Amino acid sequence: MSLEPPEPELDVGETPDGDLDYDELADLLGEHVLDREEHVNAEGFVIRPDSVETVLATLKEEAGFDHLSCLTAQQYGDRYESIYHLKKYDDPTQELSVVVPTASEEPVSGSAAGVFDTAIWHEREAYDLVGIEYEDNPDLRRILLPETWQGHPLSNDYNQDQPQIVPLREHANPMEKRTQVPDRSDTMFINIGPHHPATHGVLHLETVLDGEQVVDVDPDIGYLHRCEEQMCEQGTYRHQIMPYPDRWDYISAGMLNEWSYARAAEDLADIDVPEYAQVIRTMAAEMSRIAAHMLAIGTFALDIYGDFTAIFMYSITDREKLQNLLEDLSGQRLMFNYFRLGGVAWDLPEPREQYFQKVRDFCEYMPGRLEEYHNLLTSNELFQMRVLDTGILPPEEA
Repeated sequence: MSLEPPEPELDVGETPDGDLDYDELADLLGEHVLDREEHVNAEGFVIRPDSVETVLATLKEEAGFDHLSCLTAQQYGDRYESIYHLKKYDDPTQELSVVVPTASEEPVSGSAAGVFDTAIWHEREAYDLVGIEYEDNPDLRRILLPETWQGHPLSNDYNQDQPQIVPLREHANPMEKRTQVPDRSDTMFINIGPHHPATHGVLHLETVLDGEQVVDVDPDIGYLHRCEEQMCEQGTYRHQIMPYPDRWDYISAGMLNEWSYARAAEDLADIDVPEYAQVIRTMAAEMSRIAAHMLAIGTFALDIYGDFTAIFMYSITDREKLQNLLEDLSGQRLMFNYFRLGGVAWDLPEPREQYFQKVRDFCEYMPGRLEEYHNLLTSNELFQMRVLDTGILPPEEA
């Protein structure tokens, strides 16, 4: 009897070193692979539109690609393309792209909804903005724009000057056919929202209640979408796009959003960022992250048990300390516009030692403050009643 631990079972296409053997994956798919492409993060397999479900099911069940992280869609001069970005939950560094071209005159493709539930929303966005139709998607309708919108904003032939008419519908229960209790007629339809962006972002929930039980809900998420993808197509990479990421989260996390755009553009252009600028970026991003958490904690406590005085005011006070540091660094409190491709807009504020001391003071102050948040929030009986064992999502369903 060997005392050696058993060798871990490898997925198809996985090497003992944890890398991917794309040749073995291509052999697994056989004739479904029409071509192979070299992408920055993962190799791409080109397949036919009618092979989507078969190919993705094989990769999920036999090769372990159990996470559809994203679907991107694009129109070229001679075709449309959908790219399914696959990863593994156990090792997200193992990536594979599945490229599905469709004809320009008839952009119709098979759907991945039969393999990944999340594909329903991904494909809805691609249909809404680019115009690709996905057969067998059980809920293929617009997700960001009104259902009566004419055209697809990210398609090459979209007419920006075309007038749009969005009619008001009569108040009715649009989910009567979708409700999970069709044999009951005493359900109630309630509009929750749209909320003002000054609260938690614009969100509209069309909700069906059976007494106090929510039996169906349809989220309407398109109120804040300005199609920045198209706006960025008309701007320059260096200066005109960077202000937009701040608007993605206009509360505190703008530095993080600026960084995500900067890194993407720098990767595409092979731009090296000096180590000193990377240190400044990391410091600014961490300040933004903590400031965003402070707002999240305060507003969550306010929502859960109406505590406007203690936790909410504590968190806003601590967030202000960070906002002061970010303002000293960037000149702005919300829309920072501080990152640049290749670095940052300018160096640390003078006198430098004074700014360093402010940062040190906050780092020394915050751990003790976190203990106060823990005592005020986590042990609160109302908080526990309203969050414990609520909204449980089993891992297999997730």
